[in-house]
Amino acid sequence: MFTLALRKKFIAHHHAASEIDADHPMRSHLYILEVMLEAEELDSEGYVLDLDELEAEVDDILSQYAYKSLNDAEAFQGRMPTLEAFAQALGDAINESLYAPHLTALSVRLWRDEKAWALYDIER
Repeated sequence: MFTLALRKKFIAHHHAASEIDADHPMRSHLYILEVMLEAEELDSEGYVLDLDELEAEVDDILSQYAYKSLNDAEAFQGRMPTLEAFAQALGDAINESLYAPHLTALSVRLWRDEKAWALYDIER
């Protein structure tokens, strides 16, 4: 089994209610995203996935969230941007963006402020 991992840091904002008010202000967090890809075998070039390709896909996805309000993102229409829901949104987006049929699993660990994290796993 092979694992390839990538880590990215970014800042995003959210609020914990349907409206911003004195009791529910806008909050900013430093998020640390860890993406882990697993494969039983390497591809024909000897990679789990080309790291530059993975980083480009992840950067494109993060551009939808970095320095923005998560509450306004399409992924959170009708639901709160909890750490767990955010890990799922990122994991699903990354999974959909990668063409790598030999991958067997994808995991997203999303840290909030280096204190707490949520993990989302996808079996492929």
